[in-house]
Amino acid sequence: MKYVKFLATVGAVTLLLSACSTMPQAQVPEETVQIEAPEPALQTFYDQRAGWQDCDGDASVMDFTDGRAAEKEFKCAKVTVPLEYESPSNGTIELQLVKYSKSAGAKPLVFNPGGPGGSAVSALPSMVDYTFTEKLMTGYDIVAVDPRGVGLSAPVRCLTAEETDQFRAEDTPATVEEIREASRKLGEACLEKSPEMARHSDSESAMRDMDIVRAALGQEKLDYMGFSYGTFLGALYADTFAQQVGRFVLDGALDPSIPVDEVAEGQASGFENILAFWLDAGSKKGQIPLKGTTDQMKEQLGQWLETLKDEPLPTADPNRPLTKALATSAILALMYDDSTWNVAWAGLSQAMSQKDGSILLQVADLYADRQDDGSYKTNSFDAFTVINSLDYKALDDEQMQMYADRILRNSPLLGEGFIYSSASIEGWPVESRDTRREVKASGADPILVIGTTFDPATPYYWAESLVKQLESGHLLKVEGLKHTAYSRKAGNCVTDSVDDFMLAGKLPDEGKTCQLPKQ
Repeated sequence: MKYVKFLATVGAVTLLLSACSTMPQAQVPEETVQIEAPEPALQTFYDQRAGWQDCDGDASVMDFTDGRAAEKEFKCAKVTVPLEYESPSNGTIELQLVKYSKSAGAKPLVFNPGGPGGSAVSALPSMVDYTFTEKLMTGYDIVAVDPRGVGLSAPVRCLTAEETDQFRAEDTPATVEEIREASRKLGEACLEKSPEMARHSDSESAMRDMDIVRAALGQEKLDYMGFSYGTFLGALYADTFAQQVGRFVLDGALDPSIPVDEVAEGQASGFENILAFWLDAGSKKGQIPLKGTTDQMKEQLGQWLETLKDEPLPTADPNRPLTKALATSAILALMYDDSTWNVAWAGLSQAMSQKDGSILLQVADLYADRQDDGSYKTNSFDAFTVINSLDYKALDDEQMQMYADRILRNSPLLGEGFIYSSASIEGWPVESRDTRREVKASGADPILVIGTTFDPATPYYWAESLVKQLESGHLLKVEGLKHTAYSRKAGNCVTDSVDDFMLAGKLPDEGKTCQLPKQ
């Protein structure tokens, strides 16, 4: 759900249309509970309590929140976790926490906005402005925690800003061997710049960090909302720490049990389907320079994208033309929510009719957290690559080719960018932790899972699968054209269902279906 902040900033485009540390001496609240660690070697970490302080003295937090953290509702803290849970004495790292409080005495609600690689700290202002309801925030403090390797929590570094620009602009390697080699080179760059975090930014470790955060917040149970990739962290946590599960909402669910190439297959199909809706709507409104049936428009769009391989379009930045990779990433970014389709129509029209790729380039940059000065605000690109490479196990060549054939057959327009994911994992120079598995969370309190019927990034059937795996899973079906459902503009059916569960423990009726407002 990295796109939450992206949606808040995409208005800028619309205007165009018109390391290691020692254990800290954390401050301890007056009232606290004794929390026992799952193993004695971790007790020192579990004895921490978050020492909340004003954020205005932390330049990094101020930068990540665009200065919002100076407001009185925001407080900052750090929590120390072991670098390696297998050897807790072998170094530590610090996690950055920022909370937003509207009501005195409210309980903490930890959230993850998605990714992997999305910074919760950077997303926090947008989340409290546009996502979490006023009702929910009267009962909860909203706590942003950057996972290890991400944002302000021992961020993994791989590429310079210039190298990231180049990587994002390049076409997808054509062969399996080229993909393996590109992955190997990128992995070596990560190991050179971040030798520890390139090895220890996996989701299994990040999930275990969440339990230390729970203890630092003084809570016997963790209340949590995870969006997109955040649902995977939540599912892993529930499966590992079932007795510590409080109120859990997992929105835009990933299926934690499927291999990387099957994830790619689901996303390729999801985006291909949503693109058809976008093309049809744009054609009916006369907003795009494409004609004919849906399949004919897809073919025209595909042919135009291919021309960008040899003839990228000029943009407002004379040094950065619009390539096929950048154009595709911009269009896909705008497919996450039908409220941004108008920007995609305008960007495509400008590019195809005026031979100007400026709008689409700006969209691609906004989504990648690239700033006007050429720097990248967060390390989301590096973290996304490292975490996925550590989390998944590569399939053998025969299985990988089977998925590639299915992807290209079922997603002819976009499939090329989704094939051979296992080759990338196989080329990575650090052995995978293989964190993907079926989850049960036996004995956990009820877990509310939300699936949206035409979610391009996390298909609805993944939510159904997760609910079947979880012993206490409960499904809320939402009809709509959007990645994840819960937000202030989602309508009362969605927001009341979530808020009533989080605040009062009341689950939606079995089989309940909500409808997102049409944009």
